[in-house]
Amino acid sequence: MRQRFCFVAVALVFSAVAPSAVRAEGALAIGITPNFAQEGFAVGGSINYSTRAEAERRALEECRGFKGAPKASVRCELVATFRRECYAIAFDPDTGTHGYGFAVSPTRQLAEDRALAACRMRSDDNRKNSCKLDLVRCDERD
Repeated sequence: MRQRFCFVAVALVFSAVAPSAVRAEGALAIGITPNFAQEGFAVGGSINYSTRAEAERRALEECRGFKGAPKASVRCELVATFRRECYAIAFDPDTGTHGYGFAVSPTRQLAEDRALAACRMRSDDNRKNSCKLDLVRCDERD
């Protein structure tokens, strides 16, 4: 679905403009409707913020401002806060499919593996191998 691809560009822009920080704080917000296959999902992530409150605010703001899945963006909720960890988003890129997953983990590889596993778990049996990583970001500053 095109709406799912659009969030990548939005997330990249906002992650790139996050302020430099003395401490690294990150957050992840997700918006999902019961009809994910038709309505997609919204995501907002933040990394390298100086406070947890700033990271949370930015992630929620980004998720709620997501234009590609308006029904999902009104359902955005904070799903994780973290420091010096990575988050990953994976989904099945075909229209009308059910697979999606996200994870926050201590390493990039573990976040990727867990997001893909979550996507495969939600996918129909014949679509489990269709899940693709879409976005991976790591909070790395001290």
